Amino acid sequence: MRPPMRSSIACTRCRKSKIKCENNGGTSPCDSCIKTGKECVFKLPDPVPPKRTEPPTGVKQERDGGSDRKKLKKIDDISKGDNQKASVYAEEVLSAPFLTEDLWEQVLDIYKLHFAPELPFLHLPTMKEKLGRKFKASHQDGNSDLNLVLLGVLTLTARFHPDLVKYLAHICTNQPGNARTRPVQTQLDPAAASEYYADVLTMALGPLRTAMKVASVERVAALLMLGLYDWSQTQPKTGGIGAWMYVGLAIRMAQYLGLGFGDIPESGDPPTKTIELQQRASCQQSQIALEKEIRRRTMFSCFILDRMLACGKERVSIIQPEDIQIQLPCSEDKFDLAMEVSTGFLKDKGRHGMDDSVLSRFIQLVDIWGEISKFSSSGGRLHKRDKERPPWVPESTFYQLNKKLAEFDAELPSTFTFSRSNYFKHENHQASSVYVLLHMLRCLCLIMLHREYIPFVPIRCERPEGPLDSPTFPKEKFGSPPEGFWISSAEQVFKPAREIIDLIEICQRKDKLPQSTIVLFAIWTASFVGLYAEHFPRMDTENHMLNYDFEDIRQPESVSGVFRRGSVAFAYATLHKMSMWLKMASTYVGILRRMDEYFETIKQDYYRYATKNGGADETTQRVREGGIGGGLEEYKPLRGAIKDLGFLKPQSDVSDHGGSIDRSSPNTTDGASLGETEAVITPAPNKAPKPAPSGSFTAINHTPIMPAPPDTGRPFSNGIGYPTPNPETYTESWRYHSNPHQQPQRPQPPYTTSEPMLDTAAIAAEADNRAFWDSFKKEEPRRIGLIGDLGFFTAGDSQLVVADMQYGDSSYIPALADSSYQYLQQIPEY
Repeated sequence: MRPPMRSSIACTRCRKSKIKCENNGGTSPCDSCIKTGKECVFKLPDPVPPKRTEPPTGVKQERDGGSDRKKLKKIDDISKGDNQKASVYAEEVLSAPFLTEDLWEQVLDIYKLHFAPELPFLHLPTMKEKLGRKFKASHQDGNSDLNLVLLGVLTLTARFHPDLVKYLAHICTNQPGNARTRPVQTQLDPAAASEYYADVLTMALGPLRTAMKVASVERVAALLMLGLYDWSQTQPKTGGIGAWMYVGLAIRMAQYLGLGFGDIPESGDPPTKTIELQQRASCQQSQIALEKEIRRRTMFSCFILDRMLACGKERVSIIQPEDIQIQLPCSEDKFDLAMEVSTGFLKDKGRHGMDDSVLSRFIQLVDIWGEISKFSSSGGRLHKRDKERPPWVPESTFYQLNKKLAEFDAELPSTFTFSRSNYFKHENHQASSVYVLLHMLRCLCLIMLHREYIPFVPIRCERPEGPLDSPTFPKEKFGSPPEGFWISSAEQVFKPAREIIDLIEICQRKDKLPQSTIVLFAIWTASFVGLYAEHFPRMDTENHMLNYDFEDIRQPESVSGVFRRGSVAFAYATLHKMSMWLKMASTYVGILRRMDEYFETIKQDYYRYATKNGGADETTQRVREGGIGGGLEEYKPLRGAIKDLGFLKPQSDVSDHGGSIDRSSPNTTDGASLGETEAVITPAPNKAPKPAPSGSFTAINHTPIMPAPPDTGRPFSNGIGYPTPNPETYTESWRYHSNPHQQPQRPQPPYTTSEPMLDTAAIAAEADNRAFWDSFKKEEPRRIGLIGDLGFFTAGDSQLVVADMQYGDSSYIPALADSSYQYLQQIPEY
């Protein structure tokens, strides 16, 4: 519980009600306003009136929360027979007193910083004007489509707004009428605030059959926002099927609405029709131009998320470039002023005389990224098409993609190129986010392309010399590569990684690093490249990643040196910070820690065999046995987690924080070669929570430790057919993240880790894992569809209650195992 803070200032509501105002000096809402869901305003007190003008009953009503608070909680009070229940409830949620016009301004600023590059369809001047009318109107207009967009914005941004996190914490942990019985906790779970609005948005979309028969641009936008949020929260145990389905439905709806067509005139249109359209548009030219631009940007948002989700093995994109027959988005100033300009099309190279923007360049780069990720996830240099084509010949896929990137760089205007001065130029115009994503993605493309020809475990390499495992492109057959080709190609891995680190540093100076999934993936990739350079420094010939000056003083000396000093430590700290809002980041934190252990153990195994054999064993390629290969057999089981953006399919053998690697020793005679053994990741067992004492009352400061709430998808009400937010689910989440004093009394490292468990706990965890999959196979149909419960609508009943669905996630990083072979099988093979 936060200790009471004496303050010389009280908010207007507490002053009027003559109650104690516990606040932080007027910088954030006081506890009383948070409990009652009221707007908290601090101003100089009015002169004390000679006589009280309000009866005590009014004060008592405000203290208890009043009717506004009850409207947020009593979902079941709305008539179950009302077909408009979803939109009515959405309107009630958006009418919360704390959602003021000023707070909406802040929320839209958060959206612009973190999500506008990937979802650029929001016209902020129009949004602010509509919100202004909404607050001034004496009654609600009931615009359900606008409410969907507003709920989508809150879903993405609520976790980043401290006041919203506090308000939602109280709403989700307290029942009406007892606002004074529970104090506001100081340590909260920001993600639970966004999860609350995600559930409301899912319900507001309506029942499955209804939602499938209604299409609008606003619904496409809402589905995209819900999909992007779900993807950022993806973890291995749950997978990303929700985001996959939401985005897929949004794309189909956008195609139905024809958002990808309209800017290329049809050959059969007569000239008189074009003139008539122009005359008709002259009356409302600005409004028509704005509507067309919003439709274009919505379609390109579909395109961006489609390419993002397709970055992985066996993930097929839906939108083809030739299907987009609309011009690129205009610049932000033209968009704000609703001006119609010519921008060119997706495949256009020359942009002279046209309106140019960083966003349009970013979208063109997304198209190239889609081709590179497809090349990488389909095998890269191991693909049958490229096995007999060296990367320096024009016929190879590598050569063609590298040429496209070079042409993209050559056509980039000087003010769009990467430099500190250019960043501050764009930041001065509040347009730094799309600039950051442009260069994060450009660096990511270079790394993904050039790492295909670098050995995974280059222990024997004095410098970059190309692949050590077949295909190796011998000189006798393919000729010599251009001079310095391999060294130059390797530098295109480490130099872009350093640029990502520099971008993070620049953004964090002003706390303006976009919390984007693409940014997260770029940071993860750069951190892995830095880890690779630390373990194999000869590959980074120019010391791009080795000469970064940074020290994390929060880390004790017992932690591995790569996580205390250098580029890896900086990226690791950034990933850990992002995990507060993006659960996907916590998975990458765990994988990075275990890859450090993995590289250490495989080097030890190599040198042990090499010492025993008096040098490298030329009779085998297997590095772990002292062979002369480059670790291809080691890389194959790991490539999914290293190369893919997130986990699409649930992985029962991967923990949310990387799991624990378990692999048999090479001395065992199981008959399976190292390359043939599949990677297996077993989740570290969790300690059983301490049970709560029996009784009808438990003091707040004696709340037992609660496990992380299960990821049950979207909870549903019975009898109606669409989801209803479950307050108990959020209660457990807030309680779990709000009682640090209840944790076991043991020394805590700066970043949470687990401790080794007994064998009995491991056996129990294995049994729990089997039970999880039995439940998953039984309940899998419930997790497919627009609102997450297809089985409910098709069968009319649910086999399990929400509380029994074991899709939970661990709240800490499992312990590392000691065996040298326990690190390879942590990450799943795709």
